[in-house]
Amino acid sequence: MRFQGKVVLITGAAGGLGEASTRRFAAEGAQLILTDLDQEKVETLAAKCRAEFGTSVVALGGDIAQESVVNNVVAAGLSEFGRIDILFNNAGINPTGNVVDTSLEVWDLTMNINLRSAFMMTSRVVPGMVSAGGGVIVNTASVASFKASTNEAAYSVSKAALLQLTKVTARDFAHANIRANAVCAGILENFMADRKAISSDDMMEKRRNRVREIVPFKREGRYEEIANVVAFLASDEASYITGAALTADGGLTV
Repeated sequence: MRFQGKVVLITGAAGGLGEASTRRFAAEGAQLILTDLDQEKVETLAAKCRAEFGTSVVALGGDIAQESVVNNVVAAGLSEFGRIDILFNNAGINPTGNVVDTSLEVWDLTMNINLRSAFMMTSRVVPGMVSAGGGVIVNTASVASFKASTNEAAYSVSKAALLQLTKVTARDFAHANIRANAVCAGILENFMADRKAISSDDMMEKRRNRVREIVPFKREGRYEEIANVVAFLASDEASYITGAALTADGGLTV
């Protein structure tokens, strides 16, 4: 198992890609530090991992756009396991709106969750990785990191900045044997939680029809498929990859 004895911290762990990745890491022997805004869901996921895989898990709810929450999560993980080997910055939201429609409140919220949280988590975890002789960071970016998405101004900008955060981290800490990479997914099987909450069945069907028109594979990506990419980037199999944006989009950007 690729992650036997490794400690993995996952943000936005309780749904979608976070949940699929949590299960993949657990199945491959990792010890887990899970955090999500939905405390009940993250605790339920932790219980399932313990029961199914025998995983050692620390699960905490909270808004990781808040510095105090980030500090608490990292401290709890270090207290339980003594180290963090892999950080998966996955938490994010995807509001709609162009630069006129997007309110300052929504803009700031998007930057805080999609970018600020990853910056804070990285800044708190990297020193321990340096002391330990290395580590791995994987960030959930997007094809929107380099291809603007229509009516998703805040999201596109936040993901472009997250990709650059990935690259500067990779460059600055390569000497310490720390790798930082981004997974850039295309259209996945469901909206992110914030968008899903306001989406009707009709909207979802229109989305699926649109996917069939623009994606060469004629389908959305499955969360488990992207979790495979995350696990690869986090594993020793990707030992010579850093600062990369690994695209998994069914050919959307070809």
